[in-house]
Amino acid sequence: MEAQFVLSKSKLSEQVKVLEDLGLKVSYSYKTNRQVGDILQIETPSVDFSIHSDQEIEMIKDKSKISFFTQAESVDELKSILKTGIKTFVVDNEIDLERILEASKELGVKINLSLRMKFQEHRIGSGKYFVYGMSARKVNEIILEIKDNELIDKIGVHIHRKSQNTSEWEIQEEVEDSLDKITLERINSVNIGGGLPAVYRSSTVDVFPYIFKKLVVAREFLEEHDIEMIIEPGRFIAAPCIELNVEIIQIQENNLIVNMTMYNGAIDCILTGTKMLVKQELSDDDACKDFYLIKGNSPTRDDIFRYKVKLDNPKVGDTLTFLNAGAYNYTTDFFGYKKLETRFAR
Repeated sequence: MEAQFVLSKSKLSEQVKVLEDLGLKVSYSYKTNRQVGDILQIETPSVDFSIHSDQEIEMIKDKSKISFFTQAESVDELKSILKTGIKTFVVDNEIDLERILEASKELGVKINLSLRMKFQEHRIGSGKYFVYGMSARKVNEIILEIKDNELIDKIGVHIHRKSQNTSEWEIQEEVEDSLDKITLERINSVNIGGGLPAVYRSSTVDVFPYIFKKLVVAREFLEEHDIEMIIEPGRFIAAPCIELNVEIIQIQENNLIVNMTMYNGAIDCILTGTKMLVKQELSDDDACKDFYLIKGNSPTRDDIFRYKVKLDNPKVGDTLTFLNAGAYNYTTDFFGYKKLETRFAR
């Protein structure tokens, strides 16, 4: 059996419905998994798309559904993007803001503009990751300056959220603390970004009732000001609808070698430290069974899917199924690896 991903279209629809039932507008972060985005374009027309590269533009059929995130494009490059039919832009710095306004002016094209604002999240520092966005003070200043610009239709605020966010969801409080009254009167939308977690070995579904409650509170607060609340999930939508099937090709004591490597389908696990659940795994309390390490078939020492999984007498030729495998499951050309096939199922 060749290792392969299996994408469930029904599970994908379920994940979108969870958010839409909360009254949220969904803009899928296309970079998370393009195949998921392609299915959404066909089967879920209510979903918009967040695009982070001009190379992705042609992949979205309806350009009016795109929010394009600028990142150091020139005025000429932005003019080319505007000519594709994209009208909504998200900017996270003043240089990009000046350039998109200039491109809009030169073409005489009206745009929707969203300003990316740093979210507090009660963090003292940014750590090793770059923190996108401008300060709340700067965002308020800019909106005051551009609120009457005839070439700007809708104005929004975008809040960048870190992935797998399980605790920092005080959205209403952060918006109230960050945005002036005149800003709230002018803006049309608040995009709260992504951050919704998927379930891995180190995470739990117990956080979802808390998160969903906070989302509804924030949405109701924004609706009182006639502001639409948008959510930008990637992982929450893409991860649960895809499983990864692999075959055990060798057993070395309690080490299981499977017929693929993390480098051609699970690089996200290396970068983020997440470990996918195994469909066949047993409870750690089952004293009658043994623990196994699951390793990919590359010669790299970090190619380990799981360090400790309790399984029922696995054998060479058995299939193991990794759950929530759809987020950032891209490949590399390391050792000449090729992208795995994705099979579609209802």
